[in-house]
Amino acid sequence: MADSVRVLISLLRVPDDVSISEAHSSPMLASRNGSKSATPSPVAPGSRRGPGSVSSQDWSSVNADDDIDRLVVMHQTRSSLSSLGLRSDSMASVYSGAGEGRYGTVTVRGQVEFGLQYNYKARALEILIKQCKDLAPVDVKRNRSDPYVKVYLLPDKSKSGKRKTKVKKHTLNPVFEETLKFHISLNGLETRTLWLTVWHSDMFGRNDFLGEVMMTLENKVFDDPTPMWYNLQERTEPFDDMLSFKGDIIVCLKFVPPDMTVHKKGKRSRGTLHVLVKEAKSLTAVKANGTSDPFCKSYLLPDKGRSSKQKTPVAKRTVNPVWNYTFVYDDVTLQELAERCLELTVWDHDRLASNEFLGGVRFSLGTGKHYGKPVDWMDATGKELTLWKSMLERPNFWVEGCLSLRPSLDTRTS
Repeated sequence: MADSVRVLISLLRVPDDVSISEAHSSPMLASRNGSKSATPSPVAPGSRRGPGSVSSQDWSSVNADDDIDRLVVMHQTRSSLSSLGLRSDSMASVYSGAGEGRYGTVTVRGQVEFGLQYNYKARALEILIKQCKDLAPVDVKRNRSDPYVKVYLLPDKSKSGKRKTKVKKHTLNPVFEETLKFHISLNGLETRTLWLTVWHSDMFGRNDFLGEVMMTLENKVFDDPTPMWYNLQERTEPFDDMLSFKGDIIVCLKFVPPDMTVHKKGKRSRGTLHVLVKEAKSLTAVKANGTSDPFCKSYLLPDKGRSSKQKTPVAKRTVNPVWNYTFVYDDVTLQELAERCLELTVWDHDRLASNEFLGGVRFSLGTGKHYGKPVDWMDATGKELTLWKSMLERPNFWVEGCLSLRPSLDTRTS
């Protein structure tokens, strides 16, 4: 059998620079906030060796059937890999845009063992992923899968809100012993739902769903970190189409009517819009230390000029900034404000590169028109619309609201 393997290798002519890298199947636990596993993951029985170039003498020490299968797959995908100009350590990127994975390819079964505790000193939720047992096999012939665990704190399903364990090869009973960390305040957890999923890692295609556990964290008491077993369930709800959660912003609005005694540059003021940006909560952490340096920027559309743009100071190293900063727009009337839009955007300040958009809101009457002409920025809905309408209906009176930040706007360079 060893001789036949060598013959197949020579026929397929695997180039020397192609290596079977397992980096794709062992995603680092750290996300953008740099959190890592607190406990090194033990090597699961039957796991393969680390990355290395394929040579004929390597194959003599491994299962011949497995190696033939892998060589055939490599040969089939070799042309597509080379056409993309990929190196051996980037094989996983071939399907990086393929989405979360596939559902319904296997019947969910098995259990997962994990524990929760809140680290008050680090202000972080720590999830100890112990192990899984009796998982469904994706490779039915060999009765095995290549499982890993992924966790989100919904409704945040952004890339920075994802945590993953390493992949365990060729087992239905993987032992992980890894700690996943989310830097979030205890109060912030009140509105979150733990979404833990188990997946089979596929080198050349989309990963396969092996089960999930959903757990609301509202009123959760983190007094017992002892890991417990939970039954894996079929997928309960399609979250792929769900907008990414970007946090909340608390804003107060007030229109001050014209004061006959107030003059500016010889002209009587026609009215003033006051915008008090109080704070934001649960923003996306984009820094390596699990925080951001957020600031809020304002435009009174359609004016995009310098006279319309106003900014808060930058709040350092936080995802829950408190600004209590007021923007003032002079010489505007109620009639004009009914045709205009207040746009607030939140950004992470970066001294060395472009600032990163964290979310935004738009206040208007949501008519889609500016003096009868269709525009895309008069698109307020929900609380954005009702708060703006309340401000117009109650001059000289503060109205306050807590609004969810939109994950995208027609953003401009900050």
